[in-house]
Amino acid sequence: MTGKRWPRIRAGAIALAIVVGLIEGCPLPEPGYEAPWQQPIVDVVRRVQRVVLRPFMWIQRTLVVTQRWALFQVAARERYRLELQGRRGGDWELMFRAGDPDHAAYAGLLLDERVRGAWNPTDRTPLQFGPFAQWFLGHVLAEDAELSAARIRFERVVLEDGDVRGTREYVMPMERAR
Repeated sequence: MTGKRWPRIRAGAIALAIVVGLIEGCPLPEPGYEAPWQQPIVDVVRRVQRVVLRPFMWIQRTLVVTQRWALFQVAARERYRLELQGRRGGDWELMFRAGDPDHAAYAGLLLDERVRGAWNPTDRTPLQFGPFAQWFLGHVLAEDAELSAARIRFERVVLEDGDVRGTREYVMPMERAR
């Protein structure tokens, strides 16, 4: 390449990278979370995005890079919160519920920044939750000799007008007995 052509080629490559990044990074609601008025617009933009980005998908797969992020994130409609229960005799007693000051046993430990990432209530269960739960249940049983068993689980909650409402639907239950 001659010295005169290289700046133009470089400028074109940079411009192409910027345009592809803008198209790929266009913030769209997740499928199924579009408002009715957004639906026709989002459907068209998604199709255009797929067609324009098809030649560049190998870059994303090979280098594992993406521009998908939301500038102003909001909580997903479906979320979960952690619950800890201990069994004394035959009854289960609620000991900890995320965000509930009336049930805050072990809050000092569970709400610590270094530990919270292992169970942080989001729209999906963290991968490290299983090993964390086994350790934590053993810790709870070791600390409270009156408990015959302990269990930890996530309750599905719904956010409505800024309030958290429990659904009494549970996922990822883990239990440990003496």
